Amino acid sequence: MDNKNGHVSATGTYADSMNADQDLIRRLGHGLGLALGLFAIVGEIAREQAGKLIQMMAIVSAALIAAVRPSYWRRTIRNAFARAVLSSGVEAIGIVCFLGIALGVLLVVQYQVWLASFVQSLFLGPVFVAVILRELAPLLVNLVVIARSGGTMAAELALTHVSGEDRVAEGQGLDPLAFYVIPRVLALTLSVLCLTLICTACSFLSVYFFGAWIDAKTGFLSDYTQATLNAISTVDVVNLLVKSTAPALLTGSICCAEGLGAGDTTAEVPRASRIAVQRSVIALFSANAMVSLATYS
Repeated sequence: MDNKNGHVSATGTYADSMNADQDLIRRLGHGLGLALGLFAIVGEIAREQAGKLIQMMAIVSAALIAAVRPSYWRRTIRNAFARAVLSSGVEAIGIVCFLGIALGVLLVVQYQVWLASFVQSLFLGPVFVAVILRELAPLLVNLVVIARSGGTMAAELALTHVSGEDRVAEGQGLDPLAFYVIPRVLALTLSVLCLTLICTACSFLSVYFFGAWIDAKTGFLSDYTQATLNAISTVDVVNLLVKSTAPALLTGSICCAEGLGAGDTTAEVPRASRIAVQRSVIALFSANAMVSLATYS
């Protein structure tokens, strides 16, 4: 009887062990399936983003090559380029001047708090270079252009795609990339560069004149100018030029790609504009961070 009970007990223990092993195997299989599914999702996202990055780089390369080819600049291309410069550059001069003056005023006010008893013409120049010329001026101008022109550009091209105008132009022998994309990308880049210089000049002047108005001991204009010029190095000039052109090239490429890549319904137009602005802002801050690390680290 005891042997029989022992045999039953051993059999039950073996069955429980087999059930536990099978349950463990099922859990491992379930976990492995979830992990593989997660890897598949991550891989799909990475593949999609890599494709968009390659597309963006292709547009930037095509724009830079077309910019130095005289045969590209036919009359229709020149007219499209001029309209894009007027929209993204000329019409934004007012807001950029206002921001430049405001930056100068804020710089003087904050600096006055820390060095109220010193002749600030010796210090304002280097601080102006470090704060405004290196970072804030190109950053704010790019943000203004993205807000004013980036979303609008994406929406215009999305409507062009939805209405079929791009396909009609292609049927007439016009390359959509050459006619719709490259003039806008180059115009956006030129606009940001010029607007950054305007913003920097407005900030430079507002720092001195507002400082003199509130008696911030800014000294003579010649001293302030000389201190600023002495603080500007070749690296600062390269930094300003790169931050004024590289993010703009990326912004133009992203907005054009999102616009022409929109769906076939008008409901896709706001979505294309929103995504273009979001990705342009991400590209702007990423590019600025990399340029700063490369030039000042």
